[in-house]
Amino acid sequence: MFATFTDWSMEDPEEFSETAKEIWPSMKAAGALSMRIVKTNDKCARTMTMWPDAETAQIAIEAITAVGTSQAGTKAVGGAKGTVLRELS
Repeated sequence: MFATFTDWSMEDPEEFSETAKEIWPSMKAAGALSMRIVKTNDKCARTMTMWPDAETAQIAIEAITAVGTSQAGTKAVGGAKGTVLRELS
């Protein structure tokens, strides 16, 4: 399993979350397994998306970033990605 984390800057994290909900079916079709959106402050959010592997994630990342930044005032400002070593719940 592979995870991508993206830090986003925007005017309204709640609106960003609604946009993400709307595009989730296309992300899932691209191979995403799950996604979490965390409001990190009044103007920022972080997404964590789980993928079956790095190749699937890499193919989808450019398209997802393009859609995420299509909302006026929204931009990706940082991120990280890597292989999931363990999942505990």
